[in-house]
Amino acid sequence: MSDRDAILARVRSAVGRLAPHPGAYAPPPSAGDWATFAEALRAAGGEPLGPLERGAIGFEISRACRGWAPGGRVVAAGPALEALGPGPWQPLDGTADPHTLADVAVAILWGSVAVAENGAIALHGAHAPLRALPFLCDRLVLLVETRSIVATLHDAIAALPPDATAHSHYTWISGPSKTADIEQALVLGAHGPRACAVVSIA
Repeated sequence: MSDRDAILARVRSAVGRLAPHPGAYAPPPSAGDWATFAEALRAAGGEPLGPLERGAIGFEISRACRGWAPGGRVVAAGPALEALGPGPWQPLDGTADPHTLADVAVAILWGSVAVAENGAIALHGAHAPLRALPFLCDRLVLLVETRSIVATLHDAIAALPPDATAHSHYTWISGPSKTADIEQALVLGAHGPRACAVVSIA
């Protein structure tokens, strides 16, 4: 018998009782509604807006942009641009050089799924033609339908289409950029957007 076998034998002999595996963890029930999501988003440093009727989105976001970035560059892309209609935003050219995004004050994009337990939004890569945009803008605004809010991240993964990552990628965003590496002091906007708003569409 090797030393290894001897050690393992002593360990086995010292075990007084073998407990059966408890099985899969069943998380407590949680709500998948806008109020729960908004509370989690605020805790992550984000700003919830809405729910807004689809016809009022353009007007409300235009008014908000005047306060967020008076005279600043505002861009929108994908389904968000379609939902907004005309306004102070420019359509994003998906072939542009990412270096041209350095002066974007507000970027408006479409969120696919919202997670109530942590305030996260799934951003489909196809809805942000330039991957750098949600990280280079000063303020990020994500539009999401209220019906797309789910309770947990597990529910969110299940809600994604079967070919979710076949042609693009998803980025999970919860509030603005933040870090607490230095002296455990939370800093927002250290390496990305300084602010993040999520607009619920009823």
